[in-house]
Amino acid sequence: MRKFTIALDKDINKQYNDAAIYYQKSIDEGEINLETFLNLSFLYWNFQDFGFFSYYKISEELRNIGYDKYPEILDIGLSKFPNNLELNFWKKYFQHIIYGDEFSEKDCENLLKEYGDSESIVPYFFLYLFDKEKYKQKRNELLALCKKKPTAKNLYIKSIVG
Repeated sequence: MRKFTIALDKDINKQYNDAAIYYQKSIDEGEINLETFLNLSFLYWNFQDFGFFSYYKISEELRNIGYDKYPEILDIGLSKFPNNLELNFWKKYFQHIIYGDEFSEKDCENLLKEYGDSESIVPYFFLYLFDKEKYKQKRNELLALCKKKPTAKNLYIKSIVG
């Protein structure tokens, strides 16, 4: 867990180049931690965003690695945690944002039905965009969690619904 702990600290302190390197080392060294797969796939995906990579000076090498590896990291995570709601959610969400793949409120609700929300309430940030009143309580719970652990992923969520 040592590499993961370093990675998480770097992530929270917005040292995203280093965070990605340590998350990747954690995976490469066989540390099996759900949060590593979630945070690294998110960073790799977000490294493609011009505003993000410009502001945080993400290296071109990591941007290129991220482009190729974010789906692979999700798939490895899913091979270890196949019934994890959040990994399944991000896989659909990333494809929706990047390629415009269909991902509706109903699709997201179906993920919740299939995997439950006992481990993660992250998909509620997406559902909140469809019905603010219906999902307000879950959104508020999610914002509180995001404030406690301000990783890049959680800051992104906060920026969408905060």
